[in-house]
Amino acid sequence: MKIDVVMPVHNEEKYLPYSLNSLKCIERELNQLIFVLDNCTDNSEQKIRNVFPNAKLYIKNRHTWRFYVAESFQYGFDKAKGDVVWAIGADLVLDPNIPGIIREIFNDTNVGTVCFRYLNHDLYSFWLKLRGIYDNIYKTIIQRFRKEARHTGFYAFRREMVEDIGGLADIVSEYDEFCLRAKKNGWKVVYIPYTQTLHLRPVLTARKQYIQGVARYYLPHYTLIKTLFHSFIHLKPHLFVGYMHAKKYGIVESGTLK
Repeated sequence: MKIDVVMPVHNEEKYLPYSLNSLKCIERELNQLIFVLDNCTDNSEQKIRNVFPNAKLYIKNRHTWRFYVAESFQYGFDKAKGDVVWAIGADLVLDPNIPGIIREIFNDTNVGTVCFRYLNHDLYSFWLKLRGIYDNIYKTIIQRFRKEARHTGFYAFRREMVEDIGGLADIVSEYDEFCLRAKKNGWKVVYIPYTQTLHLRPVLTARKQYIQGVARYYLPHYTLIKTLFHSFIHLKPHLFVGYMHAKKYGIVESGTLK
């Protein structure tokens, strides 16, 4: 089974030393590495070339979609030729066991996509690091009692499935919609609750909470009550504000990978 990796990059030089080193440890288990350099103005390209001189690098300086994250991922997906495509962020320290997990899970030919748990670990803010520890503990506990599949946005998918259902949509929370469409078309969506990937830039800042709240308003399975509870239990007040602003004013967030 051939696994291709797709990583969009937008001015990520602070995080690339960590993510690239973790990717280097599993390079032999992967078929192709694809990096999409999305309007980079920093030293990200050189850092990638220093570690992976033979990787596929694509420069993307223009956008036609409203939501740049979805467009950059899809641009990379279109370049992939492997049996399975693994979408990763430039701010992740990867669990080295994931390629083996991918091969095991996708032995079931009905599995279309699988997403993985990650742990929050902010590099630069002590307060956000504490918030991340709380969030990690909460998720670990709740997963023991609620077994339903979750969508983390850190995932791999069968390329054959995309040929069946189509790629990402130009919306604010593209992977949630992608999973719903996969299920609707008869594909299994699997969540792996035990992987140990670190997310170095967790969705805990006020700006990121707000965008996440806006995204939830446009997804049918996130009700007002469910969003309010999530905002309270995860200590994310701005998430609920974003949801309510989208509900009241019709706000649709777009933008880059920042």
